[in-house]
Amino acid sequence: MKKNILIVLLLLCNTIISAQADNLTIKGRLENFKKGRLLLLARSGEEKTDTLGHCTIKKGKFELQADIKEPMVTQIILEGYSGGFTLLAEPGTTYDAYLSENDNYYIKGGKLNDSYTAHMRASDSLRTVISALQAQYDSLRAGMKFRSASRVNSTLQQEQKKLKEMTETFLNNNDNLISAYTIYSNIDMRDAGLQEAKRMYNTLGEGAKATQYGRMIKERISRMEKTIGGAKAPDFTLNDLNGNPITMSAIKGKIKIIDFWASWCGPCRLNNPALKKLYDEFHDKGLEIVGVSLDTKKEAWENAVKKDGLNWINVSSLKGWKCEVTSLYNVKGVPALFILDENNQIIATGLRGEQLKTFLKENLE
Repeated sequence: MKKNILIVLLLLCNTIISAQADNLTIKGRLENFKKGRLLLLARSGEEKTDTLGHCTIKKGKFELQADIKEPMVTQIILEGYSGGFTLLAEPGTTYDAYLSENDNYYIKGGKLNDSYTAHMRASDSLRTVISALQAQYDSLRAGMKFRSASRVNSTLQQEQKKLKEMTETFLNNNDNLISAYTIYSNIDMRDAGLQEAKRMYNTLGEGAKATQYGRMIKERISRMEKTIGGAKAPDFTLNDLNGNPITMSAIKGKIKIIDFWASWCGPCRLNNPALKKLYDEFHDKGLEIVGVSLDTKKEAWENAVKKDGLNWINVSSLKGWKCEVTSLYNVKGVPALFILDENNQIIATGLRGEQLKTFLKENLE
């Protein structure tokens, strides 16, 4: 009996130690806020953010705890306020934080976080130097002092080269969350296309690809592949203005245009008369249009449909940019047009004006 009790106790101890190994603790102070609630958030996908933990601020101090199973890029935010503080969090690590709206804030602790913070500070210092040199060079050029400008330009190029080499070395030495997060941020900031996103993803090592942001890059590439020419168009069902569910794949047409737009989108509204003219000309020959509105208020959507005379199929989730269909089609801006054949294969994207008219003539006449 005693032996069995001992085994049970050992198993319990191992379970407790294992659970504690995943525990993350952030202790610190918050400037100018004596009370409130802090949240620790992390993205688990391109369109999904999870709350990992939360705590109450007491007299400007806090202790926030969460359980994580792998290194993650997280955001510490004050509930009810915009912005936040980035933390590269690791399981079983304690962090010391001073959170402030000024530049003197810090979050210390953890190998990944301290390494990334040191690199960003060094990079920012170099960028400040580069920015000053660029301004000096532009001023000398404007003043037609070309010899002096040439000397400054040589120094400018040296500093730019130094920054590039420093960044490349840092990323090469971090086959982990750091390089994956950096590459994802670059892809997102530049709104990189499919081929460029693939190229940048392939620069990552296997360690980085297996991380939170490595998986998100792969998810992004997979979604973009679904909306290039030749791919099967992702199916969806949304309600029309009368509340009736409309399934895209059930709509008949030799050519279908899926038009992502919104009543508040100026370029969309300017494009509507031209699109209406094409619809009136080619509808009897097999053209159908499905307008997917990114509005959040039915009245605004309905008024825009009536005012612009959009006499085709109009649907919306009334969730704005949170509409799941925008994710399916990798829509990052409106208007966005996808052209489908009768088998719902995507055969073209982004055509407008005369290009679109020529395309419709070739495929419907």
